[in-house]
Amino acid sequence: MRTSVIVSVVLTSCLFGLCHGEVLVGKDAPELTIRQWITDNPPDIENLDGRVCVIEFWATWCRPCVESIPHLIELNNKYKDKGLALIALSQDKSAKKLEKFVREKKISYNVAVDNGTADWFGIRGYPTAVIVNHDGKVVWQGYPWDEGFEKAIDKALAAGPAGAISGVPLGPFGHLREPLWGGKDFSQAYNKIRSHAASRKQTELSAHAKRIIETIDRNIAVRIDQAARFATDSPTRAQGIYADIVSKYSGIELVEPAKTAYSALKRQFRSGF
Repeated sequence: MRTSVIVSVVLTSCLFGLCHGEVLVGKDAPELTIRQWITDNPPDIENLDGRVCVIEFWATWCRPCVESIPHLIELNNKYKDKGLALIALSQDKSAKKLEKFVREKKISYNVAVDNGTADWFGIRGYPTAVIVNHDGKVVWQGYPWDEGFEKAIDKALAAGPAGAISGVPLGPFGHLREPLWGGKDFSQAYNKIRSHAASRKQTELSAHAKRIIETIDRNIAVRIDQAARFATDSPTRAQGIYADIVSKYSGIELVEPAKTAYSALKRQFRSGF
């Protein structure tokens, strides 16, 4: 009887939000520590700056977590082309069982076996969703079914810079979505699409590839121009924009002038102008 009372108190506390709290809202998000990715084409977690992320802490043995999956699939489908990275960190121990579960539930967002991130975030109940904005700060924390969850996603996306593929329909190149958001594999994905765009044989695939490359180039060029405008009056801001461009999109010719400008600004800062 005493055990039942204790369990009842704990569950009631979770329902009133005491299990996840808002202890990190407004603070820098801790680093993600992942034991194993379950889904293919995961995001480059070393280069998530500039992107809005939803981190969901869950488990297959948690009934409310399982019931939230269809809603999260809908949100992922709605926002993935706008730059949202949805990462579900499972507290399950068996990667093999989790892989089977992900296949059965047809989960389309990123799933990984957690390796202590829940502790770093101070998570005390499941499921808990955390929104991290483009500056790496936690801006919302709660349950995936909370009314304010999607509104907070919209707000975070609206406040951040547009990514190179924001609003770009990738079509047959959808499997390259994550590397195209930037990071160590960006240039490889970009050049793969560019090779199709440069094909002498004009096909629907090559035409689609050409539209993607033109849009990516235009979006990156806008960011480079923005940094150049700030270089004189606000060099610190310019340096931040150049740093973001270089860290995400290095390896393509368009970014070389940005790398040069970024290096020049760093030399200026070191010399005290």
